[in-house]
Amino acid sequence: MSDKITYEHPLNERVRLLLRLAHLLDQFSVYYPRADSWDSRCAVSVLVDISSILGRSDIKAEVIKETERQLSRLMQIRATPGIDTQRLGSIIDSLEKAINNLRVSSPGPLGSELRDNEFLKAVTQRSAIPGGTCTFDMPQYHYWLMQPEEKRVDELASWFNSLLPLKQAVSLLVELIRTSSMPEQRIAQQGFYQQSLDTKAPVQLLRVTLPYEKGMVAEISGGKHRFSVRFMDVSGGIIARPVQVLQDVSFDLTICVM
Repeated sequence: MSDKITYEHPLNERVRLLLRLAHLLDQFSVYYPRADSWDSRCAVSVLVDISSILGRSDIKAEVIKETERQLSRLMQIRATPGIDTQRLGSIIDSLEKAINNLRVSSPGPLGSELRDNEFLKAVTQRSAIPGGTCTFDMPQYHYWLMQPEEKRVDELASWFNSLLPLKQAVSLLVELIRTSSMPEQRIAQQGFYQQSLDTKAPVQLLRVTLPYEKGMVAEISGGKHRFSVRFMDVSGGIIARPVQVLQDVSFDLTICVM
C-alpha cells in the first residue's frame, strides 16, 4: 500500500463523468478474471453501473470530442522549445488511436450491447431491490454463477469487449488531466486552506496529497472561482464522526489545468 493518499475534486461535469467511468472500468478489470463466483457477481454489478451511465447520454460523442480537444491542444505545443518531443509524439499517437478505435467500435451508442442483453437486463431490474439477486430471486443468475470459471470469465470478457475503446480513451484522458500540472506544497492553517482560482485558466481537477499515516481526510469543496480544503481527523477510526484538526497541515496541492 502507498504511504500517501490523494483526494480529488473535479471542477466540471465532464471531468466528473470521466473519473466515474475510469473508476468503474478499472473495477471491472480487477474483478472479471478472478475465479470466485463472488468476484463474478461484483463484475456483473459494475457492468450494470457502466450500462446505466452510458444510457444517459451519448458518451461516445462526448469522449471523442474531449479526446480531440486534448489532441488539438498537444499539437499546438509541439514546437515549444525544451519540450520532450518523443514523449509528446507517443501521447499524440495514443490519442489518435483512441479516437479512431472509438469511431469504428460500434455503429450505435456505446453500451447498447449491454442494454440489449436479456440476462443483464434482468440483473439490472432485480438490483434495484436490496438483496434482489439472491438465488431464489434469480435462479438463472445462480446457474450462471455455478458455471466453470473459464466460461464465466470468457462471457464477462465478451460483454466488456465493446467497451475496450472507451476504456482506452478514458484512461488516457484521466492520466493527462492528473499529470497536467506539478504539485506544490501548501500549509492548511489549523486544518483549513482556501484559495482563489484564475477564471481564465481551464482548471479541471484539484488533487490533495498527504501521508496516509496522518490519519486525515481532505474534504474539498469549490467551483471555478475558489475552493477550500478542510482536513478532518479520522485517526480514532472511520466509525467515529470526523472533526476538523486544529494543527497546521502540510500537504501537496495539484491544480490540474488543461
